[in-house]
Amino acid sequence: MYNVGGYGAYTSAAKNYNYVKNNEKKNGNEAPDFFSQLENQNKTEKTRDSLKISQKGEKADGLSKTARDYLAELREKNPDLDFIIADYATDEEADALLAKGKGEYNVLITPDLLEKMAADDAVAEEYEGIIATSVAEMKGAKEQLGIDADMLEKMGMSVDSEGNITYHAELIEGITDKDGNSTIKASSIGELLDRLNETRKAQAEKLAEIRAKKADEAEKAGEKAEEEEKDVEMSLSDVEKVAAGIVDWADELIEVTKFADFSADA
Repeated sequence: MYNVGGYGAYTSAAKNYNYVKNNEKKNGNEAPDFFSQLENQNKTEKTRDSLKISQKGEKADGLSKTARDYLAELREKNPDLDFIIADYATDEEADALLAKGKGEYNVLITPDLLEKMAADDAVAEEYEGIIATSVAEMKGAKEQLGIDADMLEKMGMSVDSEGNITYHAELIEGITDKDGNSTIKASSIGELLDRLNETRKAQAEKLAEIRAKKADEAEKAGEKAEEEEKDVEMSLSDVEKVAAGIVDWADELIEVTKFADFSADA
């Protein structure tokens, strides 16, 4: 709303304008309508406000609209991957971000690199190819671990603004590498697989204990499920017995009352 010093100032401005307008009429000049001026000013102010809001929304999450649209397309093309867009300074920070990923394979990209991919088709094609190849290689490495692949919680890759790639393999709780780390990192899939093989050999006894514990828990869970199923069956059996008793009682009642006289004179 247009307001200059409250209603009194507004009225005073209108009176002054009318005086000027009347004088200009005498000189043959028609002044624009006062209220039209106010309306135009309000429209201009609203347009500026809308522009500010639009510009603020354009970078609301730190990404341009072009980058957000591209990210949506990237996720649609790779539904089995979880793309995480964030800045990070160390491998440890990258580990923490990838650990939040919801997929079995996660991809961490900096906002700066995503902007470059969104703005340049050649850059997008290059890194999309790198991501596709890397994920395929991570899956291959997991397959090579065989039964020991169960020591992996999830796998992922981080790509910084300069295009440097690091591969991350998060281990399940209770398993660590030789340095006591719960995540193994490497600059190539071959190096990552070597470290994973080294870890599974060193942690073979611990892995066996974890598997035995999981198997025991699964067996107990199965037994509990069977007991609950039997309880349900017994409950249904009891309901059936009660229902059958009601039917028998109803039949007997019908037989007893079939020839009974319920008239008022009986």
